[in-house]
Amino acid sequence: MDTGYHQQDESNELFQEYSRVEQVKKYISENIASDLSASIVSKKFELSVSSLQHLFKKYEKRSYHHYLEETRMANAIMLITKKGKRINEAMYASGYNNRVTFNIAFKKRFGFPPSHFRK
Repeated sequence: MDTGYHQQDESNELFQEYSRVEQVKKYISENIASDLSASIVSKKFELSVSSLQHLFKKYEKRSYHHYLEETRMANAIMLITKKGKRINEAMYASGYNNRVTFNIAFKKRFGFPPSHFRK
């Protein structure tokens, strides 16, 4: 006789996984300028790097790195366009410490370099 315990356990596990991903996403948004490498974040949340990657693929349909880069780029474009920040300010505030890396990521994401916004 199946009493639904297996299904309930599975639902609870899925909820816990989803909650963990949401916690990581919140941490990323609150610490966007910090080093958020998969190894550092996985340690903070007591996960292996492969578990972190697996959870992001499962719930976000993309890799942790891709999610992080998209989040950083969204932050950078918001700072430049809505807050009027200079490109270097937006770059550092979004977690990039290298202008070349930032420019490449920006152009890849938006199709044009951040200098497009220079006045």
